Order: sequence, then structure tokens, then C-alpha cells
Amino acid sequence: MKAKGISITVVFESSSVNRDEKLGENITSIKKLSRFNGTYSFMSRAFIRHHMYSTLNRLFEWEPAPVKISTENKKNKKGVIQFSFPEGNILTYPELDLFGFMSTSPDTVTRKAPLGITKAISLEPWQGDMAFYANHDMVMRAREQGLTAGKKGEEPTPNPYSKEEHYSYYKVSFTLDLMRLGLHDLYFKKLPKELEEWCNKLSETVVEDVREKVVWKEKVVEGFKWYKINEAEKLLGFVGKKEEKQAATVRFLVTVEEYKRRVEHVLTVIKDGLTMHSSTEDYGMVPVFIVAAALKVPVPVFNSAINIKDGGINAVPINKTAENSHIIKTWYWHNNTLPLIGTLDDKLNEWAGIQEIIEAIGLKTDD
Repeated sequence: MKAKGISITVVFESSSVNRDEKLGENITSIKKLSRFNGTYSFMSRAFIRHHMYSTLNRLFEWEPAPVKISTENKKNKKGVIQFSFPEGNILTYPELDLFGFMSTSPDTVTRKAPLGITKAISLEPWQGDMAFYANHDMVMRAREQGLTAGKKGEEPTPNPYSKEEHYSYYKVSFTLDLMRLGLHDLYFKKLPKELEEWCNKLSETVVEDVREKVVWKEKVVEGFKWYKINEAEKLLGFVGKKEEKQAATVRFLVTVEEYKRRVEHVLTVIKDGLTMHSSTEDYGMVPVFIVAAALKVPVPVFNSAINIKDGGINAVPINKTAENSHIIKTWYWHNNTLPLIGTLDDKLNEWAGIQEIIEAIGLKTDD
């Protein structure tokens, strides 16, 4: 592939729906960060990851990976909920490929997420907004039914509470490492028995078959005994096993078709929006502005270049960032909800669809 990474920075409009701990019994706070010029609300990476997977699940039927409870901890007598490996792996569950995972059985297995996600940070400072709420409707219904409250049988009264509020434009960046997506290496001193038995149940295949159907060069394929994983007669990828003195390697590789499908799915939900439902509020993460880049290295180059000036998006730092030597090609999309202050440079191409990005990174089904 020509590119080693894709980074997309999105601006969207929302209320701060990813809340923090309560300040008191009846005051709910928002998540906040302090800067030299004010206080800004944010939504956490974990919150965005949850809603991104939820969108992929609904739109493209990404199945949730299975989980298990680890053996009891001798200190607290409690198990730990974790993803079930090797049944749950990056070939059969795109969720584990994209977002990573950790399992401690049959041995400690970690998968660093190829998709990096920043916090979604507001572009406008929080001004201390707070709103007062109460459950008047429920109280009215209770009174109409003749219900009483407390030992003295008094009429029900509202339970007032307050919430910190912030409505703003937010920015968030997604950076995909194309060299780690669809590839997972595991290293052991000795191949765990459970993992070896699992591999031996798979259908064997030859190295030539693997070489023809993956995006990586020969050095990634050579030297392994290969097995294939199918789902409903569809080939998802290959599992390679290599054992040496005091060392064992297991390698997972998705097919080029599956690789391309996953990239397309990720780009689609970022471009067209994520579901974002919390405490009955649902603004979604629907872009009003996008700037994307195919990169030589996976770095969120445009994340710090997005800021608001005079009520619009400042074009100057975006143009300067477009000169970054890591960038192979850039794109932008703008729905004019938030005006551009200035003009974007010719280096930034108007968004012409996901397939154009696929072609620009050199990803084709005949690679």
C-alpha cells in the first residue's frame, strides 16, 4: 500500500452528553478540561469508542465479540470480564481488530488498537451554564392516583436536581494505522496448549494461497504453517503458526477483501455520523466539517489545526498543516453550517467519496 495511515478530524455540534461524577447529591457535572484561556467540555475516548462500535453494529452488523470471566483472583475472589480468546480474534470479529483487546487466557494476549481516537473537545469554552430540573410529571401522576409519601402520608413532592450544561461545536480525530489493521502477532516462549489445539482444528492451507489473498509483502507470509478461517463459506483470513527453540509466533492476517471492507465501514460511519444516545439525549456525532489525510505515518496531523475564529473555522492553520511532509493526499468536506474564515489551499481536495480514499492509499482487491 502507498499509505501507512489515514487520519480524519471531524467537527460536529452537540451538547456535552458524556457526563462526569455528581458534584453533590443532586448536581450532575460535565467532563471538563482547563486551558490557559478557559474551561472546555469533552467526551471521552471510551465514550466515542462505545458509540462508534454501536453504529458499526447497527449499520454493518458487526457482531459483538464473546467475553468470558477469568479465573478467580486469590486476593479479591472476583474474576475479570474480558474478551474470549482465541474464539474471539481479529479475523472473526472486526471489533477486536479495530479497537484492540486484552486476554489473560490461555496466556496473556494483547492487541493494541490500530484505530486511535482523541477526546472530543469543545471548540467553545464552557461559561458555567447550569440548568434546573424536576420530575413534575411523575409527581402529578402519583397525586392523581392518590399515592402518599413518607411516614406521615404526605402528598408526593418533586425531587429537584441540577445539571451542568454545555452546547458547543466539538472536534475529534480518528487515526487508522493501516499497517496494523488486519494483522496481529502473538509471541510466546512456548505455544500454549489451548491455542495449539484451537489451531489444529482449523483447515490447513499453503503459503501460496495466503500470499495471493493478503495485502502484506512476502516476508510477512513466509516461514509459517498456515490455516484458514471461514465464515458461512466466506474466507476471512489466515492463522500462521511458527515454533522455534524457546520461541513461538502466531500470526493472524485478514484477506484483502475483508481488509478493504473494514476500511470502508470505518470511513462510512466517520463521514456520515455516529449514534450518540445518552440519558435520552441524542444529538449524534454528525459532521459539519471534515478534513482527512492519507499519510506516510499514522499521525493525527489536523487535530491541533482546528479552531474557531470570528464565529467560523479558521482556514489558516489548516492550510499550514497541509504542507506537512507526512501527508500524501488530503480531502475536506463542509456543509456550510459553520462558515470557513478564509480560503482552503488547493492542496486540500474536495471530498469525492470513500472509494477515492481507498484508491489513494493503494488498496485494491487485486493487490
